[in-house]
Amino acid sequence: MLADSERKLLRILSNYLTRHNKMPNMEQLETMAGKRKDQIIQSLKELEKQEYIQWENKSSVEHVVILEAWERGIAPTNSPRISRGADYWTMY
Repeated sequence: MLADSERKLLRILSNYLTRHNKMPNMEQLETMAGKRKDQIIQSLKELEKQEYIQWENKSSVEHVVILEAWERGIAPTNSPRISRGADYWTMY
């Protein structure tokens, strides 16, 4: 089970990569996570140790590769499907 700071950082990295198609730099991570550089590096090392990420070139955060975007054992939840009446026109 991940600690809150590691879980938050993993979600930030995953969401940023999905949205911008690249990894954030350290300054962006500090702003988004609300943590200092040393705290972020410690969390990244813990994520690497638990094999959620791969971070071979530690010269930059932009070299992080996400192996698993979600905490193990906890699948992303799908929001319930809400029908707005369009189903009748699109399903039949």
